[in-house]
Amino acid sequence: MYKRELYSSGLPFDKTLGENLKDLVARVKGNKAALLIVDGGVGEGKTTLKVEAADFINKLYDLPEITLKTKEHPQLCLGGKEFLKGLRNCYEKDLPVIIYDEAGDFNRRGSLTRFNAMINRCFETFRGFKIIVILGLPSFHVLDNDLFDKNIPRLLVHLSDRNEKYGMFRAYSLYRMMYIKQKMGKLVVKPFAYDLVEPNFRGHFLDLPMARSKALDKISTEGKLNVLRESEIKAEGLVTYTDLANKLSRSYIWIRKTMVRLKIKETRIIKKVKYFNQETANRLTEFLEEGGLTKENEE
Repeated sequence: MYKRELYSSGLPFDKTLGENLKDLVARVKGNKAALLIVDGGVGEGKTTLKVEAADFINKLYDLPEITLKTKEHPQLCLGGKEFLKGLRNCYEKDLPVIIYDEAGDFNRRGSLTRFNAMINRCFETFRGFKIIVILGLPSFHVLDNDLFDKNIPRLLVHLSDRNEKYGMFRAYSLYRMMYIKQKMGKLVVKPFAYDLVEPNFRGHFLDLPMARSKALDKISTEGKLNVLRESEIKAEGLVTYTDLANKLSRSYIWIRKTMVRLKIKETRIIKKVKYFNQETANRLTEFLEEGGLTKENEE
């Protein structure tokens, strides 16, 4: 079945959204921070719309669509570590927009606090870079009020009720976002808050062309696999050479040499990285307590 890829305006989304994206571009050119938030449930098309918005912004700068290569996609970042690296790459390559998908960043205790601290630090440090950040979240209410007090989030696009032909969204300004957050604080079922504040505008968006959709799926799948691998590693308590060196306050070389000497083998190898169980640290500690630390071995 043929699927439409563009509306009569030549855009994959309603033109009102396009005009608002132009406003964000004008804002960053004026040396002001600009954060576009796309939120919604699983399967509503958040990543699709984020890519379409980034493609549109690139085009305003006479640049091609964002790269969706599996190994290199600097404008599409899955998780905080990749985002910070991508932000610097975008600045160095004069790229005007970057996508940050939280990609499991909230899976650990205290992760929300670290996430908010990173986002705040990001905008304090990189505001002069003139880069628009598109942030994808299940729900924007997880963001600290400090960001809103600084007028950094400028537009929220909330997705819901996607069907086989198109996705649907409601868009809210900074001030209406504040009202939604206030109402969420009083509701047991927080998503109801979106219905209690009238959006600035509503619209629809289409799917990406088939080739780009498949490329995006590959990147998303790899990102989810990485999150799964990290979860497995933490669940099993596995550690690397570097983890052991930090834990025992010894050099990386000392750890490697001592493990060879004690004939300690890795527990698992994941993506060419060797991992060891917690018993390894105990054996190395016992070795040290027994006087195993020698000048020759330390070198």
